Amino acid sequence: MDDQTLDRIDQLSEEGNAYCDEENYDQAIRVWSEALALIPKPQHVHVESLWLEASIGDAYFLQDDFENALSHFENAKNNIIENAYENPFIMLRLGQCYLESINTEAAQEYLLRAYMMEGKDIFEDESPKYFTFLSNTIDLD
Repeated sequence: MDDQTLDRIDQLSEEGNAYCDEENYDQAIRVWSEALALIPKPQHVHVESLWLEASIGDAYFLQDDFENALSHFENAKNNIIENAYENPFIMLRLGQCYLESINTEAAQEYLLRAYMMEGKDIFEDESPKYFTFLSNTIDLD
Protein backbone atom coordinates (compact mmCIF):
# COMPACT_ATOMS: atom_id res chain seq x y z
CA MET A 1 0.00 0.00 0.00
CA ASP A 2 1.16 3.50 -0.70
CA ASP A 3 1.80 6.06 2.04
CA GLN A 4 -1.34 8.04 1.21
CA THR A 5 -3.54 4.96 1.74
CA LEU A 6 -1.74 4.06 4.96
CA ASP A 7 -2.17 7.63 6.24
CA ARG A 8 -5.90 7.51 5.44
CA ILE A 9 -6.25 4.16 7.22
CA ASP A 10 -4.49 5.63 10.28
CA GLN A 11 -6.72 8.71 10.18
CA LEU A 12 -9.90 6.64 9.97
CA SER A 13 -8.64 4.30 12.69
CA GLU A 14 -8.14 7.20 15.07
CA GLU A 15 -11.58 8.57 14.20
CA GLY A 16 -13.08 5.15 14.93
CA ASN A 17 -11.21 5.00 18.25
CA ALA A 18 -12.70 8.37 19.23
CA TYR A 19 -16.22 7.14 18.42
CA CYS A 20 -15.59 3.95 20.37
CA ASP A 21 -14.34 5.94 23.38
CA GLU A 22 -17.67 7.80 23.28
CA GLU A 23 -19.47 4.43 23.09
CA ASN A 24 -20.78 5.36 19.65
CA TYR A 25 -20.12 1.86 18.36
CA ASP A 26 -22.17 2.11 15.16
CA GLN A 27 -20.14 5.10 13.98
CA ALA A 28 -16.89 3.41 15.03
CA ILE A 29 -17.83 0.32 13.01
CA ARG A 30 -18.75 2.48 10.01
CA VAL A 31 -15.43 4.35 10.06
CA TRP A 32 -13.30 1.27 10.70
CA SER A 33 -15.13 -0.56 7.91
CA GLU A 34 -14.30 2.33 5.59
CA ALA A 35 -10.63 1.96 6.56
CA LEU A 36 -10.79 -1.81 6.09
CA ALA A 37 -12.20 -1.33 2.59
CA LEU A 38 -9.02 0.58 1.66
CA ILE A 39 -6.88 -2.49 2.28
CA PRO A 40 -6.32 -4.44 -0.92
CA LYS A 41 -7.36 -8.06 -1.19
CA PRO A 42 -6.30 -10.46 0.09
CA GLN A 43 -6.62 -8.44 3.27
CA HIS A 44 -5.27 -11.13 5.58
CA VAL A 45 -1.75 -10.42 4.30
CA HIS A 46 -1.78 -6.87 5.70
CA VAL A 47 -1.17 -6.22 9.38
CA GLU A 48 -3.64 -3.33 9.34
CA SER A 49 -6.50 -5.74 8.70
CA LEU A 50 -5.78 -7.57 11.95
CA TRP A 51 -6.32 -4.56 14.18
CA LEU A 52 -9.20 -3.19 12.14
CA GLU A 53 -11.01 -6.55 12.19
CA ALA A 54 -10.37 -6.83 15.94
CA SER A 55 -11.61 -3.28 16.53
CA ILE A 56 -14.78 -3.86 14.53
CA GLY A 57 -15.29 -7.19 16.27
CA ASP A 58 -14.87 -5.55 19.67
CA ALA A 59 -17.42 -2.86 18.86
CA TYR A 60 -19.92 -5.54 17.87
CA PHE A 61 -19.07 -7.50 21.02
CA LEU A 62 -19.70 -4.45 23.19
CA GLN A 63 -23.15 -4.23 21.58
CA ASP A 64 -23.83 -7.92 22.34
CA ASP A 65 -23.85 -8.70 18.61
CA PHE A 66 -21.80 -11.85 19.06
CA GLU A 67 -22.41 -13.26 15.58
CA ASN A 68 -20.89 -10.25 13.81
CA ALA A 69 -18.19 -9.97 16.47
CA LEU A 70 -17.18 -13.59 15.92
CA SER A 71 -16.97 -13.10 12.17
CA HIS A 72 -14.55 -10.19 12.54
CA PHE A 73 -12.44 -11.90 15.22
CA GLU A 74 -12.18 -14.97 12.98
CA ASN A 75 -10.96 -12.69 10.17
CA ALA A 76 -8.40 -11.17 12.55
CA LYS A 77 -7.28 -14.64 13.65
CA ASN A 78 -6.67 -15.63 10.02
CA ASN A 79 -4.18 -12.81 9.41
CA ILE A 80 -0.94 -14.39 8.19
CA ILE A 81 1.35 -11.42 8.85
CA GLU A 82 0.65 -11.17 12.57
CA ASN A 83 0.15 -14.25 14.72
CA ALA A 84 -3.24 -13.63 16.32
CA TYR A 85 -2.75 -16.75 18.41
CA GLU A 86 -0.19 -14.71 20.37
CA ASN A 87 -2.72 -11.93 21.01
CA PRO A 88 -4.51 -12.60 24.31
CA PHE A 89 -7.26 -10.05 23.60
CA ILE A 90 -8.23 -11.74 20.32
CA MET A 91 -8.15 -15.14 22.02
CA LEU A 92 -10.34 -13.82 24.84
CA ARG A 93 -12.94 -12.30 22.53
CA LEU A 94 -13.02 -15.42 20.35
CA GLY A 95 -13.64 -17.53 23.43
CA GLN A 96 -16.35 -15.20 24.67
CA CYS A 97 -18.09 -15.10 21.29
CA TYR A 98 -17.98 -18.88 21.01
CA LEU A 99 -19.40 -19.24 24.50
CA GLU A 100 -22.22 -16.83 23.63
CA SER A 101 -22.95 -18.88 20.52
CA ILE A 102 -22.98 -22.09 22.61
CA ASN A 103 -19.87 -23.60 21.04
CA THR A 104 -18.36 -24.64 24.35
CA GLU A 105 -15.49 -26.62 22.87
CA ALA A 106 -14.15 -23.62 20.92
CA ALA A 107 -14.95 -21.32 23.86
CA GLN A 108 -12.84 -23.47 26.14
CA GLU A 109 -9.93 -23.52 23.69
CA TYR A 110 -9.73 -19.76 23.18
CA LEU A 111 -10.49 -18.75 26.76
CA LEU A 112 -7.76 -21.13 27.91
CA ARG A 113 -5.32 -19.62 25.40
CA ALA A 114 -6.07 -16.13 26.78
CA TYR A 115 -5.70 -17.40 30.34
CA MET A 116 -2.38 -19.09 29.58
CA MET A 117 -0.96 -15.83 28.20
CA GLU A 118 -2.33 -13.34 30.73
CA GLY A 119 -3.63 -15.32 33.68
CA LYS A 120 -6.80 -14.42 35.51
CA ASP A 121 -6.08 -10.71 35.01
CA ILE A 122 -7.39 -10.82 31.45
CA PHE A 123 -10.85 -11.61 32.82
CA GLU A 124 -10.78 -8.75 35.35
CA ASP A 125 -12.96 -6.29 33.42
CA GLU A 126 -15.17 -8.96 31.86
CA SER A 127 -18.38 -10.61 33.01
CA PRO A 128 -17.47 -13.26 35.60
CA LYS A 129 -19.34 -15.90 33.59
CA TYR A 130 -16.39 -16.33 31.23
CA PHE A 131 -13.83 -17.15 33.91
CA THR A 132 -16.40 -19.24 35.77
CA PHE A 133 -17.03 -21.28 32.62
CA LEU A 134 -13.30 -21.81 32.11
CA SER A 135 -12.57 -22.72 35.72
CA ASN A 136 -15.53 -25.14 35.75
CA THR A 137 -14.34 -26.93 32.61
CA ILE A 138 -10.56 -26.93 33.12
CA ASP A 139 -8.49 -27.52 36.24
CA LEU A 140 -6.55 -24.25 36.35
CA ASP A 141 -4.38 -25.22 39.34
